[in-house]
Amino acid sequence: MRPLNTRESSSLSSKGSSSVWRVLAKHHSIAQSTPDGKPLPERVTGRNIFTFDRVFGEDTSSKQVYDNIAQGIVKSVFTGLNGTIFAYGQTSSGKTYTMQGAGSIQEGSNGGGGGVVHMAAHDIFSHIASEPSRDFLIRVSFIEIYNEEVRDLLVSGTHSSNALQIREDPVRGVYVDSCEVMATDFDTLLGTHFAGEKRRSVAATGMNERSSRSHTIFRITVESRKRKVKQDKENDLEDNYEDEEMRNSSSHDSDDDAAVLVSTLNLVDLAGSESVKHTGATGERQKEGGKINQSLLTLSMVIASLGQPNNTHINFRDSKLTRILQPSLSGNARMAVICCATPSELYLEETRSTLQFASRAKLVKTKAQVNEVLDDRSMIKKLQRELLMARRAAGRKEAEKHMQALQSEAVIASKAAQEAEVKIQKLKASILRGGMALIGPNRKKALSSSSSRRKTLDQSMLLHLAR
Repeated sequence: MRPLNTRESSSLSSKGSSSVWRVLAKHHSIAQSTPDGKPLPERVTGRNIFTFDRVFGEDTSSKQVYDNIAQGIVKSVFTGLNGTIFAYGQTSSGKTYTMQGAGSIQEGSNGGGGGVVHMAAHDIFSHIASEPSRDFLIRVSFIEIYNEEVRDLLVSGTHSSNALQIREDPVRGVYVDSCEVMATDFDTLLGTHFAGEKRRSVAATGMNERSSRSHTIFRITVESRKRKVKQDKENDLEDNYEDEEMRNSSSHDSDDDAAVLVSTLNLVDLAGSESVKHTGATGERQKEGGKINQSLLTLSMVIASLGQPNNTHINFRDSKLTRILQPSLSGNARMAVICCATPSELYLEETRSTLQFASRAKLVKTKAQVNEVLDDRSMIKKLQRELLMARRAAGRKEAEKHMQALQSEAVIASKAAQEAEVKIQKLKASILRGGMALIGPNRKKALSSSSSRRKTLDQSMLLHLAR
């Protein structure tokens, strides 16, 4: 929430104060109040009170906004994750100030209180200086969308000669084939932005002396790979599977695979929504305002659709803005939306509309993925490592199956041994009782018959001897 400007401060309401929105930092909320600063008797969520991830009051600096919202996204670009940062709000709400600071981008780079662009550029090159083990390549492009026409701000000439087409490729996805400039340091990057900013479409309106008439996308592409060492260890990779896997077992995307991380950071400064009754626009300015409002409405509808679960169709093609930003909006990027607003009573409904947009944007869930590019040798090396890990995993599974089979056999053998021990104990007991306990009926009959025959034979022998 920015402070009241001179025009708003001089337009006092009948009750004496023109500030009707209050930032409740403790509750991460913004609430509507009466013109004299008192709370409304009834608060309705989504109508006169809104809660967000972060809220910033009128005394907040751009540095605080950057540290809390944008810095984490900028740093994640170095891990291969895409990032997109929006500045959204009505015209004259402070979007351009948030992105490029006071005055022009050049004035901000000279220490005059820079914005998100300056701080992001500083963090990018500070990180590069702190990581000498990797080689970095920074490319920047700068485009604007004016009256639904995409223009390249880094190419001089007429607007018609700078018109660009939106293309789609199975590998690259949706892209604009715009001019790219290599940025080697902080000054080069900001100088490129300043050169493009001078070509941006701006005009004076009843609300702003330098009103942006187009949406701009300043894209910073960061490529990096591990710096090659003098001794090439890749030649005997096939003979050293074990050592290679041990060195890289802690990380599947080790630096040794020479993957090139490619990520983009989109800094989007949207033109502000306009009301003719406030801007007093006529003719060309009115036409521009209509196109701006139409594209912002499409963006709002896309954001609303993305926030709804199980929504299978989203109209990205209804606007050049949403079409270009489709990869970021559809999920493959970390995203932050900085919504700028004024507490002035003059623009009560415009601020409410901005806060409602922010509430819808808060529901969007993204899932950024690491973007890496592998050359042929690196791809072969990575696949060989994955094959080795798969073989080892398969070997462990076979060993587990064999161990389970042995355990089953051991259990069966143990049961058989227990049964044998029981039989032995019973046999011993039978022997001690005379051997009859375990003799069956047939065996008893056979023994009785044998005993009778033995008695008869003995009697016959005695008679023979007596004769």
